[in-house]
Amino acid sequence: MKTTVFIFATLHPKKDSFEKVSEIIKSIIDNTRKEVGCIEFNLYEDFEKKKLYLYEQWRDELSITKHFTYDYTLKAIANLKDYQEKETDVIKMKKIK
Repeated sequence: MKTTVFIFATLHPKKDSFEKVSEIIKSIIDNTRKEVGCIEFNLYEDFEKKKLYLYEQWRDELSITKHFTYDYTLKAIANLKDYQEKETDVIKMKKIK
């Protein structure tokens, strides 16, 4: 049985790189939303703490795995490394009820 997967990811831009990190993520949103298995992929901004958050919903684990094989995703991940204070925190969840 396939289980829908929910992801909350926190991005940690360096002080002077908030806009750059935002642009990198924005550059993959349209392609990601077109992927088979992507139900939701949204970027949110905490303008007080200057952090970015991704809320994602995927049909199943396989869809997420495939997402990380696309060139645009791999390029974005590589580009983020230079602009973040630390790695993206990722929480994967499934709905209980």
